[in-house]
Amino acid sequence: MANYFTKALGLAQRTEKRHVDNVLNSILYGNLVGFNNVVFYNYNQEDYIKKGYKSNAEVYTITNKIVSKTLVPPIYLYEETPDNKSMKYKRSKRSSDKKEINKHKLYVNKALEFSNGAKDLQELLIQPNAKQSWAEMSELFRIFYFNQGEAFYYRETADDSDIALEIQVAPANLMMPVYGGDDVNNAITGWKLNLLNGFNRTLDAKDVLQVKRANPEFDSMGGQDRGMPFLQAGQKYLQLNDAALKAWINSEENEGAKGILSPNHADPKLWLNPTQVEATQKAMDEKVNGTDNRNKVMTVGMPVQFTSLALSPTANAVVEALKFSGFKLCRLWGLNPVLFDENPTYANLEEAKESFIIDVVIPYLNIEEGALNRWLVEPFSDRDKRNYIVDYDISVFDELKLSTDEVEALLKVLSINEVRVMLGYDELEDEYANQVFVAGGLVPLSDYGIEMSV
Repeated sequence: MANYFTKALGLAQRTEKRHVDNVLNSILYGNLVGFNNVVFYNYNQEDYIKKGYKSNAEVYTITNKIVSKTLVPPIYLYEETPDNKSMKYKRSKRSSDKKEINKHKLYVNKALEFSNGAKDLQELLIQPNAKQSWAEMSELFRIFYFNQGEAFYYRETADDSDIALEIQVAPANLMMPVYGGDDVNNAITGWKLNLLNGFNRTLDAKDVLQVKRANPEFDSMGGQDRGMPFLQAGQKYLQLNDAALKAWINSEENEGAKGILSPNHADPKLWLNPTQVEATQKAMDEKVNGTDNRNKVMTVGMPVQFTSLALSPTANAVVEALKFSGFKLCRLWGLNPVLFDENPTYANLEEAKESFIIDVVIPYLNIEEGALNRWLVEPFSDRDKRNYIVDYDISVFDELKLSTDEVEALLKVLSINEVRVMLGYDELEDEYANQVFVAGGLVPLSDYGIEMSV
């Protein structure tokens, strides 16, 4: 009876939560639905590409580093053949622990088989359209994601079909949501793509895949339906970086005298007179200053000395501002600045590389992989009645290789074959390799009559 009331209470709570969610959706989208294909052009963030990625070396370097690393793992088409012992490792890739992530290989090894079906899907995973390979298309897609916080694929299909014949990337800043219909839970009925030639193309919502970062800015204009750009919280640091760089260039161009040339003796009678000063300055300008005289040797007939003028405090502050802004910009993407340090220590660099893969690259690939399986692969599975799944092979990352100590620790809780799979080796045929070995000869202290005191 108690279980009955507990279940009834849980059901009531879930029903109440759905009611609250529907009320919130009704409030947020109430003024958007019921219209006939209303398009809201409230999203103008192309500056994150133009003024960020294309115009700022820091942003370009950060984005390029992330995107290049995400392109390393190949994507494969498998068929899932559930193995009860390995299905528990299916989500290991989502972990933030290196050992747990490596356990994902057990799922791939036991529960997945390379598929020989869906040849049309496999061709898409090689060349999704006439102009791009999968890697080239993915690179463009991820450039948009890591700058604007969202990216879009759209597919060309036959009439009344969800089977993709071709896949293209749509520039995120040229995509606008189309609101309409009468379902507040699916307020977006399509996306309007600006073709930049005076025409627009309206795409059905089901034929568009939007991968986006969560946006907590809820408003009645659908701001929550757009991804939050990485730079949105760091615009001031981007401005600081741009301003500091501009000031530094200006200081270089208008730096003034680099030093003072003067006689190298204390007797005022031997100092240069005004005529000699003018002649010496003219000779310096002609024979020493300027790029044409770089590394040139000059001979003088009197002892002289050169006193260098150091950078002013303002100029030094400009240089420090450049370093500071770069440090903060890295953190916006979750990157350790050590990755860009010219002289890092070995230990710090190795730790930063591992963190980069575990905390930045793999979480993104997990998101994209899940979205592709829902949007791209599922229609092929339904058509062929086969359980297709795409998976990025993260075993190619050297940063995820287990150390000797980690392997020894795993051998205490996993079988030899399980550890071999995680290390990328073939399994042994001997039955003992599927068993867990424990250290022998260990007995509790109580067997010797020894009492433990805290």
